[in-house]
Amino acid sequence: MIPVSPTVFAAGFGLGGDYTPVVFSTLTNGTPCVYVGMRAAPKTA
Repeated sequence: MIPVSPTVFAAGFGLGGDYTPVVFSTLTNGTPCVYVGMRAAPKTA
């Protein structure tokens, strides 16, 4: 992953050379999460 800002990274998946944004954020209830490919995954541990 290549850092773009303190909370945004560019991740290269696969062999196509395309980058996908990976965004670390916080949900409205305060739970930390990561957004990858328009999906949010909350931190569980």
